[in-house]
Amino acid sequence: MMKKNLLLVCFLLGSQIMVAQKKYQELTKEDYLEDFDLLVNIIERQHPNPYRFTSKEYFEEKVQNLRQDLEQNPSYAQFLLSSPLSYINDAHAGLTTDLIFFEDFSKQAHFFPFSTIVYNNKVYINQFGQLIPHGAVLQQVNGREVSDLLESIQISSDGSIEAINSKDFSLYCSFIFSEEPYYDITYKIREQDQQEFQVRIKASDYSQSYYNSQKSILPIDLISYAYGIYGRELTPDTYCLTIKTFGFSEEYAYQKLSEFFAELNQKGIKNLVIDIRANGGGLLSNIALYYSFISKEKTFTNNYRYAAKVIDVQVRENLVDSNGRQLSDMDIKNMDNFMFQRYDYDQEKDYYFGNSRLDESYVENYPRDRNAFEGDVILLIDNNTVSAAAYFASLFKQNQRGIIVGQETRTCSNFTTASWFLNYKLPNTQTIVNLPRSEVFFNQQIDAIEQCSGVLPDYQVSDAMFVQSLKQVQDPDIELVLEILEKKKIQSKVIDSQ
Repeated sequence: MMKKNLLLVCFLLGSQIMVAQKKYQELTKEDYLEDFDLLVNIIERQHPNPYRFTSKEYFEEKVQNLRQDLEQNPSYAQFLLSSPLSYINDAHAGLTTDLIFFEDFSKQAHFFPFSTIVYNNKVYINQFGQLIPHGAVLQQVNGREVSDLLESIQISSDGSIEAINSKDFSLYCSFIFSEEPYYDITYKIREQDQQEFQVRIKASDYSQSYYNSQKSILPIDLISYAYGIYGRELTPDTYCLTIKTFGFSEEYAYQKLSEFFAELNQKGIKNLVIDIRANGGGLLSNIALYYSFISKEKTFTNNYRYAAKVIDVQVRENLVDSNGRQLSDMDIKNMDNFMFQRYDYDQEKDYYFGNSRLDESYVENYPRDRNAFEGDVILLIDNNTVSAAAYFASLFKQNQRGIIVGQETRTCSNFTTASWFLNYKLPNTQTIVNLPRSEVFFNQQIDAIEQCSGVLPDYQVSDAMFVQSLKQVQDPDIELVLEILEKKKIQSKVIDSQ
C-alpha cells in the first residue's frame, strides 16, 4: 500500500470482522464517552511508561480538551479524531477500527475528493485530474487554512518528533468534514504565485476516495510493496535495494540478501541505495543480519536492551488476542509468566529490565557477511521509517557507513517501544487499542530519556525539487541521490585530471 494511505490500511486490513453489539447508527454520546474513558484508563495503567515524554498533568489537560470536543460532537468521526494516544508520544500506540463499523460509517461519510501528499507543511494534489492540476498546493478547505488543519491532525510518533509528512491529509479531512456534502477548495498552481483559484467540488463516496488513493502519483516504487525486499538497477553502476519490512524470517531474508549482494559484487557495482522509506519495522533481532551485508568492519556492535515500567497485565477487562477472541484468566496468567521470566526488577531504578532469556538470538559483536558490499552506500529514510527500521538507520549512522537522504524517522534514534502488544476491544465502538508492552533502548545505557529525535538525514529534498518531481512523475529522493552521485563523479574526474 502507499505511504500516504498508511492510516487507511490500518483501518481496513488490521480490523477484525466481528458482530458489533450495537450498530453504528445506534451509538449514543454516552457510548462514545464510555469508550473514551476506558481508552484513557488503559493508557494510564497499561502502557510500559506513558509519561516518559510527557507529564501526567499535560496528558490529563489534553484528555480533558478531547473529551469536551467529543461531548460537543458525539460522532464516530469525532471519536477517531479525539484519540489521546498521540499525546503519550509513542509511535507504536494506535487504534484499529472495527471493519463493520467503519464500513457503515464510510457509506454515510463525505470524503475529500482528491488524493493529496504532505511535504514540509504544505499539501499538494497527488493525482492527475481536470478540476485541480496535479502538484497544485492547497491553501484552504471549507474556509479553514490548510496550515490550521495540518496542525489539528495528531499522529503517533516517538518523543518530540513531528513527522509532519506522514499525515494523511485527505483521510483526516474526511473525518473533520464528514457531514459536509461539498468541499470548497482554494489552491495555487505554484506556491510562489499570487493568484489563487477557488473551486467547489462534490464530496466523494468511499469507493471513489479509495480509487483516488490507489491512483496517487507518489510514491513511485509500488512494486516493492508487493515483494517486501526488491532490488533494481538505477544506473549501470548504481543499484537500489528497497526493504519495506524487516518482518521476514531470518532464513528467507538471508536467501534474498545473499543472492542480491552476490550479484552486486559479481557485477562490480560501485554504488548502492538502500531504501527503507515507509518501512514499519519488523524483527529487531534480524536488523544486524541486514546490516552485516554492508558493514565495512569485520565485526560491529549490535546493542539493544528491553525495559519497562509495567510488565504484568494491569487492565484485564476487554483484553483480546490478535483474532479478537476474549482472553481467559489462564491466557492472561500465561502472558504474565512469560514477562516475569524474561524481565528482572531493579529496585534502585524501580524498573524492569530484560534478561538473557528475552532474546536468545542476540549477538552483540556481529560478524560481517561473506558477501558484504564494499562500495558506497546511500540510505533513504522518511517520516514513516519506524521501529526496527529506525534501529537499522541508527546502526548505519553510528558506523558512518554512508550518507542519509530523506526525512527524520518517526522512531527515536536511540529508543522505541514494541516487542509485544496488548489488544483491548472497546465495548461500544468495537475499536481495538494496540499498546506495546516494552521499551527498547538502542544501547546498553538505560537512562531517563525525556526527549529524543529520530535518525536525521544528511540531505533533504527541497520544496522546489519535490514539486518538480511530483509534476514529472519522478521519485524526488531518488532524483536527489542521482544528482549527488553525478556531482561526486564529476569531482572524482577533476581530481584524477590534476
